[in-house]
Amino acid sequence: MLFFKKKKDPGQPRPDWPWALTIGPSRPRTTLSWGDIQKALEGLIPDGDSFVILEQKDPRDPKKYWYVQSAIATAGPHQGEYTVGYGWSGEKRAEMWERMVSTVGAVIPYFEKAWNCKPVDLAGFEDRSDWLPVNNK
Repeated sequence: MLFFKKKKDPGQPRPDWPWALTIGPSRPRTTLSWGDIQKALEGLIPDGDSFVILEQKDPRDPKKYWYVQSAIATAGPHQGEYTVGYGWSGEKRAEMWERMVSTVGAVIPYFEKAWNCKPVDLAGFEDRSDWLPVNNK
C-alpha cells in the first residue's frame, strides 16, 4: 500500500505560515493578537485608505500567500457595506473571492476563522480573480 502526502489546499489559511496585519496604508505588523485584528476591523471607516488585510506568506517561498481583507465600499450599489475578500496564490493564477456584508459584526467571523486556521467556505462569495492585474497581463 502506498502512502501519499496530502497536498495542502492553497485556498485555505495555513497554521505553519506566520501572520501579518496591515491596517490602512501602514506597514504590515507581524506581532499581533486577535484583539488587534478585531479592533482594526471595528475601526474601519468609509474611506479609500481604511482597510484591513490579514495575510500569510510561505516562509520558504514568498510567492505563495493567503489573505483575508475588508473595507467599506465608498461608492456604487453597495456603498456603506463591507467587502470581505479571500485571496491566495493559486496553482495557475492568483485567486480573489469577494462578498458584501452589511455590518462589521458580519465581517469579524471571517477573520476569526482565518486567524484560527479553520477551513474557509466560499459559499456566497464571487470569483473576482479577473480583477487582479497579475491575471490580466
